[in-house]
Amino acid sequence: MRKYLVIFAALLLAASVQAQSFQQAFFLDGYRLGYRYNPALQNQDSFLSIGQYESQIRNNFGAASFLYPRENNWTVTAFHSTVPAEKFLGSLPDQSFFNGSISYNLVSYGWRKDAAYHTLEVNARAFYMASIPKDIFSILKQGTGAVNYSLGGLGVGGNALVELAYGYSRKLSDIISVGARVKLMAGIDALNYQVTRFDLTLSEEEYRAQVEANLDLTSRWKKMRTDEEGYLSLLNLSAKDRWKLPSGAGLAVDLGVVVTPLEGLSLSASIVDLGGMLWYYGNAGKSWGITYFSGMEDLSLEEIQSGSIKDQFNDELDALLGSFKIKPKSRTDLGLIPFNVNLAARYELPVYRPLSIGATGNYINMKGMDYMEARGVLAWNPWEWLGVTANAGAGTHGAVWGAALNAGYRNFRVTVGYSDGFGGTIPYTSTPLKPNNKMVTFGLTYDL
Repeated sequence: MRKYLVIFAALLLAASVQAQSFQQAFFLDGYRLGYRYNPALQNQDSFLSIGQYESQIRNNFGAASFLYPRENNWTVTAFHSTVPAEKFLGSLPDQSFFNGSISYNLVSYGWRKDAAYHTLEVNARAFYMASIPKDIFSILKQGTGAVNYSLGGLGVGGNALVELAYGYSRKLSDIISVGARVKLMAGIDALNYQVTRFDLTLSEEEYRAQVEANLDLTSRWKKMRTDEEGYLSLLNLSAKDRWKLPSGAGLAVDLGVVVTPLEGLSLSASIVDLGGMLWYYGNAGKSWGITYFSGMEDLSLEEIQSGSIKDQFNDELDALLGSFKIKPKSRTDLGLIPFNVNLAARYELPVYRPLSIGATGNYINMKGMDYMEARGVLAWNPWEWLGVTANAGAGTHGAVWGAALNAGYRNFRVTVGYSDGFGGTIPYTSTPLKPNNKMVTFGLTYDL
């Protein structure tokens, strides 16, 4: 378990992912892994992938929501008394979240046979997310007046898996190509902690907290035991119950079609990662409880000197923490994995074929954090071993831009891509000022 928590924390700290397809694949002629964007795309030659890394990070808020310029060229945080609560809270979404994914292509092999093209690959993938309700910031800003707060929606989650994929594409005619990929997935670990209800009432007399939450956690290394009171305990771990089978199993498919109705014009449509995972949560449970606290105004000097104030404080703290304790309840859960819908159009300029213009559209579904965007693209492919693209557009959380390069030497090809949102970062840090949608791609292939 400790190893799992370290790995999961490292994933969170390494980011400033949610899987999004490398959309510029449709505009780079020499890119060998374009079938991952649309399985109908084919290569002319056989190839071997030496490895490709992709990282995706997305959030719907930025540091600018918490920083406000004042007079005399100085800046204050959103919690400064000069910043109106309405202005600060009005700039935040009801649920602030960030999510991301990391994908590493361990090996890929592609080969042609007649009019068909086959691909086989092994991947390692990880997803993670966190969400924070606006009322948490309301408490920090407005204090503990006579206010009711609802903190449901607070949560954190993630999973890691390995994937074996086989792809097949075929040209039905000079106009239409179709393709499909089947992916078998084996789950390594998964974590989901979701507060389904957290009603907090604060007043001058007392606070009242009613908490309900679900914990789903599975680990390939250790199993969480219960403590003396019957609650799951991170301090009580056992290696004797190590599971021999994967923690999850899943199936997904990619489907795609490419149409060339006119010379120089190509249209692409695909859906990627349509499927789900069945997870066995050996460490799972539910917490619930209500706790009250009426203050310490009537303490006498003798009670303070005797140390009873410490005992009372500890009792109240234990009551609050008891609302978050998890009662064990192992279960299985079948859930969808994030999927992409991709659309693209590309037109090669008749006066200069290596230069093309086009557009992409992308929709991502992920548990209430849906994302959409559209971009215009300019691509230049002067030689088979060189391609460059640049793009700009708008998405659910603001303006976006990106660029990609595919270059080759002899049988080797390297691909580099970067995409982000506009808005900049805090100087000397990577903290975004605006909501961002960052994607980094790097890959190396060898033509056989």
